[in-house]
Amino acid sequence: MRAVLASLAMRRPAVRGAALPAAALAFAALFLSNGSSQSRLFWIGTAATIVAAVGWAVRPPSLSRSAVVFFAAFGAFVIWQAASIAWSIEPSRSWDYTNRSFVYLAFAAVGALLGGVAFPRLVEAAGLLLGALFVWALAAKVIPGLYPDYGRLARLRYPVGYWNELALLAAASVPIGLWLLRRARVGAALLLYVALVVAVLTYSRVGIVLAVLGAVVWLAVDERRLEAIGVLAVAWIVGALVAGAGLLLPGISDDGQPHDVRVQDGLVFGAALVVGAAVVILALRFVVPKAVDRRVVRATAAVFAALVVATLAASVVRAGGPGDWVSDRWHEFSNPVSAQLGNTESRFTSTSSSNRWRWWQEAWNAFADHPAEGTGAGSFGLTDRIERDSPLAVVEPHSTPLQFLSELGLIGFLLYALVVGAAMLVVSRRAALPLALATGICFLHSFVDIDWDYVAVQGPLFLTVGALAAGPPRARRGWLPAAAAGLCALAAVYSLASPWLSEHRYNAALDSVTSLNLIGAQDEVKAAHSFNPLAVQPLWLMAALTINRAQALDLYREARDLEPKNPDTWYELGRFELKVLKQPRAAYRDLNHAYTLDKFLFGPGTSPGRDLDQARCEVDPSTCPK
Repeated sequence: MRAVLASLAMRRPAVRGAALPAAALAFAALFLSNGSSQSRLFWIGTAATIVAAVGWAVRPPSLSRSAVVFFAAFGAFVIWQAASIAWSIEPSRSWDYTNRSFVYLAFAAVGALLGGVAFPRLVEAAGLLLGALFVWALAAKVIPGLYPDYGRLARLRYPVGYWNELALLAAASVPIGLWLLRRARVGAALLLYVALVVAVLTYSRVGIVLAVLGAVVWLAVDERRLEAIGVLAVAWIVGALVAGAGLLLPGISDDGQPHDVRVQDGLVFGAALVVGAAVVILALRFVVPKAVDRRVVRATAAVFAALVVATLAASVVRAGGPGDWVSDRWHEFSNPVSAQLGNTESRFTSTSSSNRWRWWQEAWNAFADHPAEGTGAGSFGLTDRIERDSPLAVVEPHSTPLQFLSELGLIGFLLYALVVGAAMLVVSRRAALPLALATGICFLHSFVDIDWDYVAVQGPLFLTVGALAAGPPRARRGWLPAAAAGLCALAAVYSLASPWLSEHRYNAALDSVTSLNLIGAQDEVKAAHSFNPLAVQPLWLMAALTINRAQALDLYREARDLEPKNPDTWYELGRFELKVLKQPRAAYRDLNHAYTLDKFLFGPGTSPGRDLDQARCEVDPSTCPK
């Protein structure tokens, strides 16, 4: 007994010591990550790496067999991404993407330092952070000065940076809120209330569906569902009314609204939010009992199911029959002409994939061309530029599994699948139903969006998985594990810092050029290249600042050889040959190859297209405009 008490006394301070930095990292990821910003990823990722290294060196967590599989698979996945730099069609981007994956691994390692903590504490912390996030997100609608960019594009996204990821967090909070009803009924109801308002104002169809699915699954498996269903109904009915009011206010839901309209409508919307919260609180106190009668639930479910069936039947009849209905829905889903939906309420009734079907096909074709190794981590942007048949360009195919299949080949895809499978296994083994459902929602959403780009989602997700994967910390054994943790941390921080320093020096070089300090610009851009020799932008600027034409030509060729599938590298080389070297034949060859790789950016009518027309005219005067 004494040994057990001594062990607990030793473990509790270690867990408490890790709790504060873990909570700070989760807060930073949710509130301060600024979308997919590489600069913010550097600062947050460096902090996570240091915390993980110190924690694992001082008091490493104990790992079960499934936890070992999770961390080993995740480490192998990151190593495979790093290896893909060697054959990547965009090596600098692959380096950035490898760093992003390592940051998520660092979050999982930080979470493991919380091993042994009771999962209710994790659920409570998650609910508190997510509730604060949603309130802050809605506050930016009430107070336009918090996020002025809503004047350009109104879809709710602050502070995460992307509406679909914010909606995903709202959906993941539903099982968390339903579980918290047993501990803090009013607080949990308010979490469910603001989560629904957030999900609707993001206009995310998948987010709303996943929120409903999370609630249905919870109610199906929870033995105390009758205690939750009444609270959920009140929270969501009031939330739907408040969100509907927001959709009717131009300053809340419409793009391009002036500041005064957003201020006025923001005040109205803020009042609606407060009144809605008050209605939820009063309803829970005076109207909704602790448990709802089972017969009322069944009758309500039957009416709702009948309405859904009737609506679906009317839609099928209107389409001309089941066959025509399915055909129409598929045509709407895959049709590239009407693929890109507008940011209006009509999104809610559309089955369009919003261009995803095209991107998924491109990703699959890239995998078919490179089935074993892929095109390199994070390189889908070039694949899309080469394969696209419309001016719209993206950097991810909006499906994380397909993205990894395309970029990392079958090996990388299987490693990612092993990471996901091991993560779900360790979460389910802790019998943490709300966290298991929230984790499942996150992984399910990744099939249709670019979740891996956002530390606001992946950081807290893997921190939670790491916390559930590990056991209580144990005493450090020897100096070798501590030395290994330190070396890994140093290598990781160097990998994170180099691209960030390169970008910082490159921007400083541009500032020097603007101020006509050409000598300073040369020094800055050389430093940028030394920090990241895989980036092509420093090479272009070095060439532009070089007086020696032969050296400049070598730099343009070096950039082209780094990314031979990148139309920009061919264009910059061809433009230099045309404008500076006065070599129209070489220029025509390289500019035409840029056009072959990207017909939309370098085609007729564009500024690069005019350079191609000039080179063609000088090579063959018969093609000159008359």
